[in-house]
Amino acid sequence: MKAGWEELEIGQLCEKTATVDPRKKPEEAFTYVDVSSVSNQTFSIENTSELLGSEAPSRARRRIEIEDVIFATIRPTLLRVAQVPEHLDGQVCSTGYVVLKPTQQILSRFLFYSMFRAEFSKAMETLQSGASYPAVTDKQVRQQPIPLPPLEEQKRIVAVLDEAFAALDRARTHAETNLKNARELFASLREQKLNASQTGWSIARLEEMIHIKHGFAFKSEFFKSAGDHVLLTPGNYYEDGGYRDRGPKQKYYEGELPEGFVLRKGDMLVAMTEQAPGLLGSCILVPEDDRFLHNQRLGLIQPNANVDWYSPFFAHVFNLTVFRKALSDTCSGIKVRHTSPKKIYDVEVPIPPTMNDQIEIAAYLDNARNDLSDVGRQYENKLSDLDSLRQSLLQKAFAGELS
Repeated sequence: MKAGWEELEIGQLCEKTATVDPRKKPEEAFTYVDVSSVSNQTFSIENTSELLGSEAPSRARRRIEIEDVIFATIRPTLLRVAQVPEHLDGQVCSTGYVVLKPTQQILSRFLFYSMFRAEFSKAMETLQSGASYPAVTDKQVRQQPIPLPPLEEQKRIVAVLDEAFAALDRARTHAETNLKNARELFASLREQKLNASQTGWSIARLEEMIHIKHGFAFKSEFFKSAGDHVLLTPGNYYEDGGYRDRGPKQKYYEGELPEGFVLRKGDMLVAMTEQAPGLLGSCILVPEDDRFLHNQRLGLIQPNANVDWYSPFFAHVFNLTVFRKALSDTCSGIKVRHTSPKKIYDVEVPIPPTMNDQIEIAAYLDNARNDLSDVGRQYENKLSDLDSLRQSLLQKAFAGELS
């Protein structure tokens, strides 16, 4: 600990906060900050709700005031933390937040920055409990230690971090914009190359071309953290349908292999459920022989006899905006939206004149995607570097090494 600094728990540096019940004043309007109102990208309060007291949800119980720091205790590793701005002074937030009202010993902004320290995040990850909605308690948050310098040093550190983080945010915005532009450029290129109005092209219903084989209902007890056979799920998809290893979340199957469900290189699978936004109807081409399996959330696309079907071409077709929209408009389900073979069969797709055309177009789009993917990775690496720099600045700040 640097000379003149001390280490105190958050609770020792915060005053008690008020509990309210808006329902006791049913005709009085208030602004409500629910758990989804705080952005973990901008770290500010967004998308609040204007309610009457009679409309107040049961969780609307915590009064917030200007310069309070709120931290979402539900899914704490998402790091939804924000300072309360002036226009929300005296309003109400969910009990899904711990409200931290700094005493005169600590600046609100210094307390805010302390929530981003790696030590705090690791503590939240360790302490959280619950499978569906992991959470920590207010007490656990308040028990976390903070390295605390004198007020003048706090002011200096906050000024340096404000300036540095503003520059990092500008750099992040620039990188994110360029990354978005690269993805949109490829999407636009694909739309042009797969335009059914081109000379000689036709339109066909998928029912005339394919049939879909559902995946196998594997039993969970056969899954391990390592093994020879990889279970493919929609979680293995990138947004554009490319395969990815899920890392620590990847499941491996070690039971007896079900006949007919071991995939071959180039097999085309379609996501039958929307495990993440935008994935419904997306496809993936199996990257290797005899290593991958698919469960019931994926459908194996199998071309009908005597149909010209080149899977890499139709992988691009399935990722067209118009194809995704056609499926999305007819899907069902509330918590997890899903489609069915029948709904997929009803979709119409563009068909070029010959199989050679399919092969040439697929090769062109694959090369374009690879080139743009290289650009995308550069910007993704830059974003990762910016996050690392942010964390390095915080570490130095709270170790008293920020000059």
